[in-house]
Amino acid sequence: MLQIRSRISDDFVIKELAKVMWSDWSTFSNVLGLQLAKESFNLRHPRGAKHGQPDKLRQVSLRITDMCNLRCHTCGQWGDNGFLVGKSLKELKQSEVSVEVYKKFVDQIGEAGWLPLWYIWGGEPMLYPDIFDLLKYIAAKKMPITMVTNGTHVAERVDEIIDTCKILWLSVDGPNAEIHNQQRPGVSEKVDNFKAVKAALETISAEKKRRNSVFPYVVPISVVAKYNIDELVDIYRFTSQYADAHIFYLSWWIDGQTAERHTADFQRRFGFEPYTHLGWVGDWKDFNHGIILDKFEEMKRISNEQGKCPPLMYPRLKSPEEVKRYYTNHKDVFGFDQCISIYMTMEVDSNGNVSLCRDYHDYVIGNINNQSATELWHGEPAQKFRSSISTEGLMPVCTRCCGLMGY
Repeated sequence: MLQIRSRISDDFVIKELAKVMWSDWSTFSNVLGLQLAKESFNLRHPRGAKHGQPDKLRQVSLRITDMCNLRCHTCGQWGDNGFLVGKSLKELKQSEVSVEVYKKFVDQIGEAGWLPLWYIWGGEPMLYPDIFDLLKYIAAKKMPITMVTNGTHVAERVDEIIDTCKILWLSVDGPNAEIHNQQRPGVSEKVDNFKAVKAALETISAEKKRRNSVFPYVVPISVVAKYNIDELVDIYRFTSQYADAHIFYLSWWIDGQTAERHTADFQRRFGFEPYTHLGWVGDWKDFNHGIILDKFEEMKRISNEQGKCPPLMYPRLKSPEEVKRYYTNHKDVFGFDQCISIYMTMEVDSNGNVSLCRDYHDYVIGNINNQSATELWHGEPAQKFRSSISTEGLMPVCTRCCGLMGY
């Protein structure tokens, strides 16, 4: 059976293809290779990869720090029910991987013959003290970098971002300070994150024009929620002045019943109770989600008129019935019934722990502080996890995970 894979908009690909090929062939070939690997996975693994052996490493995801200056409501880390809430900031900071260990890890990946895409996030990655020391090191190895940020310090470090990053994912959840900051409040009342977001968009756009630079692609990310459902088109109007594309996530979330089922299933498979999934339990479905498709069609109309900044929906649903099922039936996966990110992506936590699952990373396969990249990627713990997902199927929380529907 043909499996559904997450894809970049055809309109965006066709429009940008020539520019990317001309500007940076290595980045183009890397992204193309990733998509081809996704599309051909079952042809290359006719038995569904039940053996647990991985593909070539295609992406490294660094959750480089747990530090964050925001407490966004829909965040599974520091949000309303986040799994980091109540943790000691001092201890979290002390456990962070040093930049020298990261550089050694980069070298190991290069020596293995891999040239993966790097996905840098947090927390807020701009709060990692040596962030640009590391990014420059990765970029010098000809490995493309993407970074997710809430805009903090971006305007002040715009030159270094343009020099190192191919894509900047920028979190934007409102068209103005009132709505955005309600959804994404700071750790103190003094934090005005919308101001930082606006400055980031304006500054990068201006500097790209000055340099005549294609990169970094600026791609805002908005989480559809009760705070902003009525403002989605206005958010898009705001960002499309500066951005290259805009992603609207329909929220990664779970309900209490799904959380209980996941705890039991995970413990049966792996022998211990998980906890990170509890950070994603919420009532984020309780809003008028029936208007999402109309909002999205309006954004596409504006994009076509402007000839730029296509809106992208993840997962891409096509009918009101599908949207309703997304928010009311957690078992419906809309064709995304096979996780392949676990065969291509390595997820590294801020303390060096490595897992294969971005959102629900309870199952640790090792740590980069004392194990090599190849040992981690090909080791027995990793094979056991992959084999379990391939033979026993998805776990209850997998059905609302960016690793399944957004990779």
